[in-house]
Amino acid sequence: MNHSAQRGGTLLMVMGLLSLLAMLVLSSSQLILSARLLAANAQERRRAEGLARQALRGAEQWVWQWDLKNDMASRASDPGKLYGHESVFSPTCHGTQGKGLCEPTTPPEKQSLNGVPLLHPCGNSREYELEPSVKQWQCPQGVRAGSLSWANPRYVVELIDPRFGSGQNGPARLYRITVRAWGHSRFSAVTLQSWYRVDNGGEGRRLGWEEKAR
Repeated sequence: MNHSAQRGGTLLMVMGLLSLLAMLVLSSSQLILSARLLAANAQERRRAEGLARQALRGAEQWVWQWDLKNDMASRASDPGKLYGHESVFSPTCHGTQGKGLCEPTTPPEKQSLNGVPLLHPCGNSREYELEPSVKQWQCPQGVRAGSLSWANPRYVVELIDPRFGSGQNGPARLYRITVRAWGHSRFSAVTLQSWYRVDNGGEGRRLGWEEKAR
């Protein structure tokens, strides 16, 4: 009787140890998976940030060329004609010269139109083509991703002050440029914003930049 009880106690102890070992193995597996997920998220974040920086430089270059091409130095003498629904810089960010030129109202990173975020592949923003554009036909629920990222970066341009400061060549134009880029996942978005000045002498330069929360 004593031997049977001893064997039963030993069996219970062994089962308890096995259960504890199984819990330790499961916990270790979960920790490994969590560490891998954190590393993957960090890698996606770095990728999105790198693409956002590249797109911000490209958008600034576009603004500089666009400002000179459209003789904004002369047009800035009558700022009232630059803003409005039927003007270059529209409240909907879709004016007489296409998408992505916005009248400064709501912060671009928080702005939506008909439920679609402004800085979305289906929004009223401009596309920075890292790779050939993929036509979107299931917007906004389904986005056709590219091979380099979830979608090409998007950007918008606001003319904050058409007669900014003073200098040897007279007032300049102060633009605010907001860019959003993604890694391979739509949850890895990074949004950057810069203040960009173009003066009457044709010189363009960045005054500063920051990352914006979504």
